[in-house]
Amino acid sequence: MFMLFFLLHLINDNLEQQAQALFFEYFGRVSRNALPDGWPAATLGDVAVICNKSFNPAKEPETMLEHYSIPAFDETHFPVFELSTNIKSNKFKVDADCFMISKLNPTIKRVWKPYCLTGKAVCSTEFIVYKAKDQGYTDFLYSLIDSDDFSAFMCSHVTGSTGSRQRTPPSETLQYSFVMPAREDVALFSSLVHPMYEQIRVNAIENEKLKRLRDSLLPKLMSGTVDVSSIQL
Repeated sequence: MFMLFFLLHLINDNLEQQAQALFFEYFGRVSRNALPDGWPAATLGDVAVICNKSFNPAKEPETMLEHYSIPAFDETHFPVFELSTNIKSNKFKVDADCFMISKLNPTIKRVWKPYCLTGKAVCSTEFIVYKAKDQGYTDFLYSLIDSDDFSAFMCSHVTGSTGSRQRTPPSETLQYSFVMPAREDVALFSSLVHPMYEQIRVNAIENEKLKRLRDSLLPKLMSGTVDVSSIQL
C-alpha cells in the first residue's frame, strides 16, 4: 500500500512534466516576432475571464466544503473537507471548468485544476481563478499559466515590500501576452494532454484514499489491535 502511494505520486510528477514538455515543444519556441499563419498575438484577457463568485461561510453554516487552500496544496496537493463554520473568511466558488494559480508569493508556483468531487468546491482568495471563454481552450490555457514564461510574468508584476507577502494583482495577469495557436493546433495539443490531466486527477483521488487507509490502519498495527503476522504473501 505504501509503495503504491509513492508510486502514484511519482507517476503524477512525471505526467505533469510530460504535459509541460509538450506545451514547450508545441508552443514555447514560437517567436512573437515571427508568427505562424493563423497564430495571432493575444492577451490572457482575450481568451479567459477571472471568476470571483464569492462564498460566504457565515451565510451557509454547517455546510461541508471541498476547500482548496494554500496549505492543502503545499501539504498534500489535495483539498480538505471541512465545515463552513470552521472557515472564517469568504472563499471563491470553483467548478470543474476552472483552473487557478496562486497570486501569493508567485516565486512559489502553485497551479491547480480543482477535482470538484462535490457540488461545494471553494478555494482561497489567494488563488486567481480563471475560466476559458471557449471551453475547448481550457487545457491549453491551464498549461499556459503553468509555463515558466507565465511564472516569470507574475513575478515581474508583484506588489508588496516583503518576500513573505508579495502578490500579483489578478487584473495584471490578464495583460499577459502570448501567441494564440490556431484552433486545430490547440485541439491536437489538448487531445494529448487531456488524458494526462485526467490520469493525474484519478491518481490523486486514489492516493487520498490510500492515505486515509494508511492513517486508519497504522495506529492499529502499532498497538497490535490488528495482527497481520499470520498473513502469507
